[in-house]
Amino acid sequence: MGKILLVARYTFLEMVRHKVLYAFVFFAFFILGLGVAITQMTIGNEIDIISDIGLGTIEIFSTVIAIFMGIFIIQKELSLRTLHPLLARPLTRPQYIIGKFVGMLLLAVVGILFMTAILWLMLRFYGGADRIVIYLPALYTIFLQTALVISVAVLCSSFVEPAVGALFTISFYLIGATSYNLVYLINRRSSEELKRVVNFMRYILPDFSHFNIKDNLIYGKGLENISLSFATLYAVAGILIVLAVAVIAFNKKEIN
Repeated sequence: MGKILLVARYTFLEMVRHKVLYAFVFFAFFILGLGVAITQMTIGNEIDIISDIGLGTIEIFSTVIAIFMGIFIIQKELSLRTLHPLLARPLTRPQYIIGKFVGMLLLAVVGILFMTAILWLMLRFYGGADRIVIYLPALYTIFLQTALVISVAVLCSSFVEPAVGALFTISFYLIGATSYNLVYLINRRSSEELKRVVNFMRYILPDFSHFNIKDNLIYGKGLENISLSFATLYAVAGILIVLAVAVIAFNKKEIN
């Protein structure tokens, strides 16, 4: 465990040195500017509008950073040959993969906490600071979704080039974000045979609808028909499967 945490710490500090946290500072200015502009131009509850924009932007920023940092996280060390001295130590390849994942996860936690603080400041300015407590389940599911995307990015970085890894990880995210709506539309207008195929594919393809609870919380529905336990199990199961594949792929990879 100590070796995994050592790799995680090294990974986190490396990303900090590459000024990844600046992206979260950009988020601060983005959400401040956009929030003020939208509330001035839109008729409606200002707190609801700020909440919707803020939570949606936290999800997008977390996902983008997870993808574009995760796909380089191993390939960069392979190209610079800094991976060789690491693996020459008493450090196994599975420990290395898991350590990289944990390091990225730590960055995601710091980023989400920072962006949540900015959202809280915006809500406080408009008199809705207490809403942030209501949104904690949504922030938790955003973290779960980000963790799952990070695991896929680490998998791709373990055995394919960054460009291919980016394409695959982005596709994974887009499928997960749209699969529920696509299945719903197809089931309404398709034949019984196609419906059976599509419903079967639902158990194979990622489905991020389990994590999409922000609208319920923003518009007063609470956790109605929502199971945080199932969302947690879904994310953990997906992460374990993806990381297992990543470990197998990296074990078979020849490092020159």
